[in-house]
Amino acid sequence: DDGYDTIEWAAQQPWSNGRVGIYGSSYMGITCLQATLAAPPHLQAAMSYLTGSNLYDGWVYSGGALELGFNMGYTQGKAGQAIQRLDLDDESKSRLMEELKTSGSNRAQLSEYLPLNDAPILRERELLPYWHEYLEHNDYDDYWKRMDIVARIEEVKAPIMQIAAWYDQFLKGHLDLNTALKHHSNPTIRDNHRFIIGPWDHNSYEGHRLTWAGERNFGPKALSGVMAVSDLVIQWFDYWLKDKNSSLMESPRVRYFMMGDTNEWLQTSTWPPTSKEKILYLDSNGSANTRHGDGKLSPSAPGQLSQSDTYIYDPKDPVPTVGGRTFSLAAGGSGVQDQSEVEERPDILVYTSEKLEKQIKIAGNILVKLWISSDGEDTDFTGKLVDVEPNGYCAVIADGIIRARYRNSFEKPEFLVPDEPAYLEVDLWDVAYTFKKGHKIRLEVSSSSFPRFSRNANSRIQPEFAKEEDLRPATQTIYHDSSHLSQLVLPEVE
Repeated sequence: DDGYDTIEWAAQQPWSNGRVGIYGSSYMGITCLQATLAAPPHLQAAMSYLTGSNLYDGWVYSGGALELGFNMGYTQGKAGQAIQRLDLDDESKSRLMEELKTSGSNRAQLSEYLPLNDAPILRERELLPYWHEYLEHNDYDDYWKRMDIVARIEEVKAPIMQIAAWYDQFLKGHLDLNTALKHHSNPTIRDNHRFIIGPWDHNSYEGHRLTWAGERNFGPKALSGVMAVSDLVIQWFDYWLKDKNSSLMESPRVRYFMMGDTNEWLQTSTWPPTSKEKILYLDSNGSANTRHGDGKLSPSAPGQLSQSDTYIYDPKDPVPTVGGRTFSLAAGGSGVQDQSEVEERPDILVYTSEKLEKQIKIAGNILVKLWISSDGEDTDFTGKLVDVEPNGYCAVIADGIIRARYRNSFEKPEFLVPDEPAYLEVDLWDVAYTFKKGHKIRLEVSSSSFPRFSRNANSRIQPEFAKEEDLRPATQTIYHDSSHLSQLVLPEVE
């Protein structure tokens, strides 16, 4: 409503030609897209940058698991403003500010607090009501649907340009919105949207480490932040608000950065580009635990006698988040980070290809198809795509999670039958990457990435409300015999 009113106000000003554009990055990107969804009559175009669209999947939750590190840290960081804004007596303000100061001294420790809904400062519902609403709406229900621009895409009346990043925690929202725009019934919107995807993490929009993501520098072509975006924004709005032609609008709709080899920008008429499925099958002799195990990725399907792999997931000792698409409290930082140390853990299954005889380029969605079982009624499964370099460096390329109760639907959870095989898919989202000749392709499978995601208690209890005594270890099994083919599916391009 505020976005609608602001746009209509601007259109009536004497300095306005009545054609209004709106732009936003990160949280302001949310307000930008919500204003677009409100469809004010004078809005002509919008541009969103490193943000979300469906706030349930890819902002507050991903794969049904709470994006704990980001949401807890962000909410706690906003508490100080809320304390000053509320009509509180001096004693209450003093108490809350002291609690905030204490909780803020060690955010990583705050993420370990159980139950999450009773964590210091965050427990104050009057102060931070939305945090409690997030936890109480763990299913994709009407609370989320009313804000979901993807589900309500036909209500959008203005063309949208998006700028996303391969290592941004909010990439999923851009991917889903792009798909929705491709199928919009209005040809002006369907045929004119623009999508740009660079090799950055979330902090790039603030001007930090303009060509880096984690430990990887993608070179001067990868320039991000204001220096890279300003010209594109001006071209976009000049076209829609001033009728000026531009190279942006004369070029193909999609511009994406191919990481891993030449590190270059490519263009295509649509995302994802045309590809063919490259299937790598999970296989082992039953000991895929750690990077020293016998797990392998094979182009050939395993036989009936292929052994399953088992590990123990203990929520009291979760796998730490190391790089990837995280904007959280993770000690290892975001973006490209070496996975070799964390792969020493026995609760991570590691499947690795032979050395590549030629380079393999992928561009599009990465999907992990798993046959699993657990002795718990609910649990999580994670996937991580890794490039194993000849020098031993293990670079994370893409990662994802699925909360088992949401394996079939985010709206209607279904619990597992303990120890009974079940099929699920872990969406590692999209990426454009070149695996060089002599490198190896690796897949990690586990059940946690903490503190990026909340820890599953391995039972029917909602993980965000679990207490210390509710946490139980779970025995996890990955099947990969000929009757239960578990696969890594890659979108190979020329």
